[in-house]
Amino acid sequence: MVLVYGEPIKRWSCEFTECGALCCKAGREVTIGDIKRITCATGKNPEDFLESLESKGGLFHLKGKGDRCIFLADDLSCSLHEKGAKPIFCQMYPFKFDGIIYADDLILKVRPAHNCPTIGKGEELTEDFEIAIESLGNRFLRDIEDFIRLKSEGLDFAAILKHV
Repeated sequence: MVLVYGEPIKRWSCEFTECGALCCKAGREVTIGDIKRITCATGKNPEDFLESLESKGGLFHLKGKGDRCIFLADDLSCSLHEKGAKPIFCQMYPFKFDGIIYADDLILKVRPAHNCPTIGKGEELTEDFEIAIESLGNRFLRDIEDFIRLKSEGLDFAAILKHV
């Protein structure tokens, strides 16, 4: 389940060059599924782009170049976007990760990123956008659940990465 809270967003479009790619920060949350896609698309080893191979509840964090994402180019483009390997939470923007409730069923908490200067501007968001956010959030949760399950079966990081 995906819990979206905060003031609803009615209009938004990404104008990353206008804001200097404010959302592309070091430490972006990624799942084991994101890691697998990034590894396959870039040929890089996880230790090349992750802060640590130790997970925090099934989450990992991307390294940075200073305070920017390691995959952000000088022209502010995302090298993962062009390879089709953008992490789930990057795809969910303008919603930000705000935690996971670990209950019988995992609940993903997200909220609007109100520091984004194009919230309230641009295209009107449709029900299709909401459906896409829900779908991405559920994919994120499945990745977390899969990681936790495989870890509880005694698999290490490398084995889990091969398994997903």
